[in-house]
Amino acid sequence: MPTYRVEIGPKHIKEAEVAAIARVYTTSNPLIFADVVEKGLILRTQAGSIGWALKWNGNTRSLGKLEDVSTAKAARALAKKARTLLKDGTDPKYFLTGKVAGKSDEKAEEAARQRAALKSGQWTWEKLVSEYTDEYLAKPRLTRGRLKPPSKDSAHNAKASLTAVEADDLKGKLLSELSAGDLEDVRDKCADAGRKTASRAFVANAKAALSFARKKHARKSGLAGSPRWWLEVEILDSTAVAPRTRMPSLDDIARTLYIAEKHRVLSGRKNSRGTSETVLCGLWWLALTAQRSGAGLALERAHILAWPDGPKGWRIVLWSEATMKSRRFHALPIPPRLSLLIERATTLSAVDSKFVFPATAKRVGAADSHLNKSSPKNLLARLRGQPLKLRREKEEIQDNLPNLLADVAYFSMHDLRRTFATVCGDMAVRGDAISAVLDHAGLETGQRMMRSAEITRLAYDYSQRLELKRIAIEAWTDALFLACDKVWKANVSVWPVGGRRPPPPRSSDQKPERKKVSFSETRPWYAIMETREAEKKALSLDLVGVIEPGDYDWEDAPKEN
Repeated sequence: MPTYRVEIGPKHIKEAEVAAIARVYTTSNPLIFADVVEKGLILRTQAGSIGWALKWNGNTRSLGKLEDVSTAKAARALAKKARTLLKDGTDPKYFLTGKVAGKSDEKAEEAARQRAALKSGQWTWEKLVSEYTDEYLAKPRLTRGRLKPPSKDSAHNAKASLTAVEADDLKGKLLSELSAGDLEDVRDKCADAGRKTASRAFVANAKAALSFARKKHARKSGLAGSPRWWLEVEILDSTAVAPRTRMPSLDDIARTLYIAEKHRVLSGRKNSRGTSETVLCGLWWLALTAQRSGAGLALERAHILAWPDGPKGWRIVLWSEATMKSRRFHALPIPPRLSLLIERATTLSAVDSKFVFPATAKRVGAADSHLNKSSPKNLLARLRGQPLKLRREKEEIQDNLPNLLADVAYFSMHDLRRTFATVCGDMAVRGDAISAVLDHAGLETGQRMMRSAEITRLAYDYSQRLELKRIAIEAWTDALFLACDKVWKANVSVWPVGGRRPPPPRSSDQKPERKKVSFSETRPWYAIMETREAEKKALSLDLVGVIEPGDYDWEDAPKEN
């Protein structure tokens, strides 16, 4: 094996070409010129092939054929770059392939480092999305010493945001290669497409995901030691949402409840079935408890308990950690009138369900579920005369529908919570009592999940501060019921003399015909039910007597379809 240590130049390259044509040297006995300028660089001829190589750390790395690297100067530059990559632990193979393909040094080196990082298991954008949504958000995780239940909605929404079409350019990129500009590009594309919410959501979720990767998987993700540059990315002012200040008054809420009860079948609507009892009860429940729609409507019948040490007639309702947005167990004391609302909802429901407010539209074979959080919102939209959403292309939009809430300022179901906090504050209710009802702070139980054997113990756990919550919920429900009383009275054209009509005559062996209507202009439903309960108690027997005209017979009334 002849080896010559020389400063490789044109004459040595010419000599190698002549030897290759003559096939003087073989694979086992090649001709080698070792460059004295660039340490480790060799020009090797074997049979009819001529190529450049780099000897480094006991190994020989091919740098390319003579036909691709035609000068010693170019070969020395490649050797120098390859040695640098090898020292960094990067295989120069893909750098050299990129150079042969005509890439710049920068692009070729980027490809080489990316390949090496992928081979070592570093995360790409797709890997980040999967780890953050499928493996972190969608599974229980330890937070402040407590195992926090997963949030399916959070995982779904985060994945949808991070895989938006505007983020396609991030696919295949290593996290270690990303910069603030990459996130800003996606943010701006969403905004330019008119998707303001998507723009804000991407920034929030991308920052949260990258922070998770650096904190939980710094080495694997490739972010070990990296500055948290992503925290500097901000949403655009043009997509920012001004703080919501909508706050319906007690009178607004009471009038809305009155109109919803009275106008169950809306004129001009193609759907003549009318609002179901379940949806109406759900609307009342959210207004009276100030809970979030998703959690409030997920109340289970088994989670309604007596309150042995509480005020007379009060009960306790509770929600599991998995149901609450805060992922904290939440118990709420409810006064007797709210218990009547639960009775109304469960008695008149045509659905056999574990939920107090079961889904009214359920496909055959579908699992038991509670009323969708959008149902009360959609009811308000119908009362405002907003057209129904089209389900088929052939459907026509219904225009010029009556707006029954024209005199009520627009508000969302979530705005009721703001009214609750403000009204209670105006009545000098303690701030911690208000926050406790809204589930905004404190109330840590340390429990992992709801088990049937633990329900009672958790409901009465001292950390739920039931007496504190009672202060706020009692003040609020009393105020809202009083507002409803005023609205019902203001809308009655003629009140019965003495507030009640005398019962019709009847024979001793004939039961009176019961009036089965769903709305009373004289009194709200809770007043009717309280009268019925009082009569039952006074007579010490089941109610078989007279019910005032306009009263609802809660047992024999037709069930909802």
